[in-house]
Amino acid sequence: MQDEKREIRPLSLLIAVCDKKNTKKVANLFKGKASLNLMMLGKGTASSNILNYLGLGRSKKTTFLSVMSMTEALDMLHRLDLALDLKRPGHGIAFTLPLDGACAKNFVNVPIEPMEERKECKMNNQSEYELIITVMNRGHDQNVMDAARTAKATGGTILSAKGFSFSSVEKFFGVTLQSNKEVILILAKSDRRHDIMEAIAEKAGPGTPTGAVSFSMAVSEVKGLQPYLPIE
Repeated sequence: MQDEKREIRPLSLLIAVCDKKNTKKVANLFKGKASLNLMMLGKGTASSNILNYLGLGRSKKTTFLSVMSMTEALDMLHRLDLALDLKRPGHGIAFTLPLDGACAKNFVNVPIEPMEERKECKMNNQSEYELIITVMNRGHDQNVMDAARTAKATGGTILSAKGFSFSSVEKFFGVTLQSNKEVILILAKSDRRHDIMEAIAEKAGPGTPTGAVSFSMAVSEVKGLQPYLPIE
């Protein structure tokens, strides 16, 4: 019998911001090519000089968050660059962040580098804090936070989002996801990441009305939040 166990590939969180008028164009690029796609509407709040420097302008924006393999993310960056002409100011931005953990039914450490580079990079990627990103069905944020607090999470930030093109992530995790979503961002001590994500999976994960799936990434610097984070 063939062994069904497979190696977890490096995962990236791809973030892209474009004018609202280009939402459909960008969404079509992501369909069928990424594991989990979310989009949120918003507008810039920084000064005009900063917005112009970032290529955001002052018009209404759509922000895309997508979880995909590192290889797919690099390909998608190229596609976005061509489709939106990102080299020109005011056309948007796109960038990737490496994920180091994932949890639907069970927590999985995600490699942040190709296999041959992992040992060499392991000591250089230590971080005191982790950002836990939890995607859930809309209206169930309290269930997620209640579960996270049992593992000593202190709080989170809730964002509304619309999900699309979930076929790949459903196949990967073996769960069914609804399109109306909320995203909770939880900043936690790195040694709490595993317990928090496992608590969310156990109490509010797939198989529950909440249907939460979590990812995590290392945070390089934190200022101003330390007094609110648990020490013990």
